[in-house]
Amino acid sequence: MINNFHPSQNLRLIKQCPICNTDYVQSQMQVLDESEFGVLTYISCRACGANLLTKFASFPQGLIGNAILTDLEAQEVMDFANMSELTADEVLEIQQNFMGKDIINKIRKIN
Repeated sequence: MINNFHPSQNLRLIKQCPICNTDYVQSQMQVLDESEFGVLTYISCRACGANLLTKFASFPQGLIGNAILTDLEAQEVMDFANMSELTADEVLEIQQNFMGKDIINKIRKIN
């Protein structure tokens, strides 16, 4: 890991739910992935059920972190992380399927 990042010490930075301000139970935080690029964690608030996905990395300049509120469960996050990447041909195929089909107007009619 980068510069001896210590998850047990640094993950205590996540103290409260950003939605309801309830204190997190640190023992419930799950480390989903650790690599030389950082640590991916997941925690659910016991009060409101909000799920928080965080990514931390340690660099010579200091600790850098990002947090995202999500409706995904921990296993769903890992399922997406383990999926193969889209190829350029697949992206082009999706674009071609949408072109000329007036998708926006069709979606508007649904609502």
